[in-house]
Amino acid sequence: MLEKEIKILEINKEEIVQKLLAMWAEKSFEGFVHDIYYDFPSDEEAKNKMEANGRMFRLRQKGEEHIYTIKNKRKEIAKQEGVVAKDEHETPISNIESFAKVLEKYGMQKIREKKKHRVSYTLENMEFDFDVYEWIPEFLEIEGPDGDSIQEWVVKLGLQEYTQMLWGSRKIFKHYGVPYTYLD
Repeated sequence: MLEKEIKILEINKEEIVQKLLAMWAEKSFEGFVHDIYYDFPSDEEAKNKMEANGRMFRLRQKGEEHIYTIKNKRKEIAKQEGVVAKDEHETPISNIESFAKVLEKYGMQKIREKKKHRVSYTLENMEFDFDVYEWIPEFLEIEGPDGDSIQEWVVKLGLQEYTQMLWGSRKIFKHYGVPYTYLD
């Protein structure tokens, strides 16, 4: 699946949720999300390191659901549409710990992790995720089929004056001066 999204910083969640509910949005998730990222060790011979090539491998616990995800950045689409664009492949797994042991057996290692509280709503073909990390103001991630659709929802929700970011979570942490958890 091709994921396209933007983030809108320092939003008024209650106001936006009321607008979404008035348009018949449905809450699809509320709970904690714990992400652990894996990659091959960084050394002179590891030229195929995933992150260096715009790829990402993540294990996620989202509520009671366990998922592994592989993402690949799509910079050409990002530039054309003004969104963060990534090919994303998600697969449910039954046990994160067992899966992590397999990854480690094949040479991958934990490189970073993060935890957040998320509340998600869906409406038509769009997803609206309200994310809260410790020490970072709540922000909204809008995901949709293309940049135009996402910007239409920015207008519908009256968010044109808010700061839009085409960043991942690491740059948001850096923006707010919050240390990101890297693992050795």
